[in-house]
Amino acid sequence: MSSEYTVCSALDVERVSHGNGGGGSKYPWYNPRIPVGEGFHVPRTQESLDRDKGRPTVPTKRLAKLGIKYKTYKAIKNGIPGYMCERVK
Repeated sequence: MSSEYTVCSALDVERVSHGNGGGGSKYPWYNPRIPVGEGFHVPRTQESLDRDKGRPTVPTKRLAKLGIKYKTYKAIKNGIPGYMCERVK
């Protein structure tokens, strides 16, 4: 599984799911330069998305202590399938 990601706006992706995720930290969850309404896209294969595999796990409890919250959902950015991790708080 790749740990690549692209910082982007939620407006840059086409949402293809409505679920949320949960813990992990190889992604920029704590980056203060990512404002609410933006986030990062983690590329995955379409097969991985179809099987619900490779979703980044949000470190929910640690972020909550800092007043930060993310939601994750399946999304396509520039034709590349993956998961969008959008900062919502």
